[in-house]
Amino acid sequence: MSTPREIVVLVLKNVVYRHTEFPLLGEFLVEKYGFKKIEEKAREVSELEEKIPIDRREILLEEEMKAPIVSEEIERKYSSLKIYEGNYLDAEVKVYILGVIAQKEDTVEISEEERYPVYTAEYQMIKLVSESGYALQRLIEKLSVDLGLKIGEKEWFFHRCREG
Repeated sequence: MSTPREIVVLVLKNVVYRHTEFPLLGEFLVEKYGFKKIEEKAREVSELEEKIPIDRREILLEEEMKAPIVSEEIERKYSSLKIYEGNYLDAEVKVYILGVIAQKEDTVEISEEERYPVYTAEYQMIKLVSESGYALQRLIEKLSVDLGLKIGEKEWFFHRCREG
């Protein structure tokens, strides 16, 4: 007879991720935490690209001339299912990214020579699954602090299931 084990599920809704190096949260998890992508299904829904002409000579105030300006904006929307698997605090964690992802890339111009990308992704739903609720809580806290991750809603679920 198999022993029951408890599975903890944390569902995050309306999550906003922002970074200057990694366009998507999944890429961040792979590079920074060693997660592996185990499944991906995505279909692009729409794409919008806009270049914003900038003439710094038309700016009257000196403070505004030195301020960063968004010079280009690309927005894509995907319908997706992505699954990542890894370990955090010695617990196995699976991260499911579900639903619509609105991905935006802004090019911020500090000066004519200095330009940087700023990536923003809005996720409809992210589901984290593990046997350790503590590991899930700490992972979300770490991501929230490191990335400024904004979470619209959090729901915890606890399931008891049999192994075998």
